[in-house]
Amino acid sequence: MKLTRFLLFSLLLCFVFPVLSNAEQLGDAKAAVENKDFEKAYELLCPLAEEDNVEAQTMLGSLYVNGQGVEKDVTKGLSWIMKAARQGYEVARVRAFNLCMDIAKQDKNTAAMHNVGYMCLNGWGGEHETIDCIKWLESAALLGHIRSAKTLSQIYAKGSFGITPDKEKASQWSDLAKGFDAGIEGRWSGTFTGMGSQSMTVAFNLKKDGDTLTGTVSGAPGEWIPIKDGKIDGTHISFTVEREFDEMKWTNKYTGILLGNNLQLSFTPDIGGGGPGGPGGGGPPPTTFITRRMR
Repeated sequence: MKLTRFLLFSLLLCFVFPVLSNAEQLGDAKAAVENKDFEKAYELLCPLAEEDNVEAQTMLGSLYVNGQGVEKDVTKGLSWIMKAARQGYEVARVRAFNLCMDIAKQDKNTAAMHNVGYMCLNGWGGEHETIDCIKWLESAALLGHIRSAKTLSQIYAKGSFGITPDKEKASQWSDLAKGFDAGIEGRWSGTFTGMGSQSMTVAFNLKKDGDTLTGTVSGAPGEWIPIKDGKIDGTHISFTVEREFDEMKWTNKYTGILLGNNLQLSFTPDIGGGGPGGPGGGGPPPTTFITRRMR
């Protein structure tokens, strides 16, 4: 009987001492933070965070975010905080929500916008109006964040988070996701109002190579004009097209925004190298129109 009791007591010590040790180590880490000895806090928190201690993960993440005791790395810091948040630790959820909100507002970071929308809908950081949460997802989706567009499609298809099911909206967001997934490459066609209020249809064949855009633009019947200086930056593009008519030469400078299966383009003519509208400038405003992906 005494041997049995001794064995049971020994087993209890094996469980209790590590817990007490971890608690003491976490307390020492908190004291180090209060004393601004961040390097010591970092050393104490790392092993605890690896053991899935949510307090340690949140504190370690904050050290990375603030660059205290370790080289600043907001991405890594947020990753540690999110690990604690996913385990239901409310302090981490509030911290993650506020951090993503700051990033989304300052940098227009679409991944952060998506995270804000997701956290908002799931009650992280307090109670929120559903419509405000949806707006974050919509903003990210319209900037080319495919995951946000797919999330919106699922929400409207299933009627999640108290949203009224809407098959049409679900389909629209699904199409947008597919359009962004397809990218800029392909043939596009659109119509704009030219000189004399005449409707003019123009087509583009576009190809992507890293951040470089190449392709051609339709000119006279059967003529395809190569684009020049094509660049891609996320969902934004730019290129120039040199044209000639009745011995007059000019360059159309294009900018554009990919909107899924639509491509919004604007161009300004640069005649004689003197800027928009000619040597003296002051020409017509940019012409903006929508082209659509040709199936």
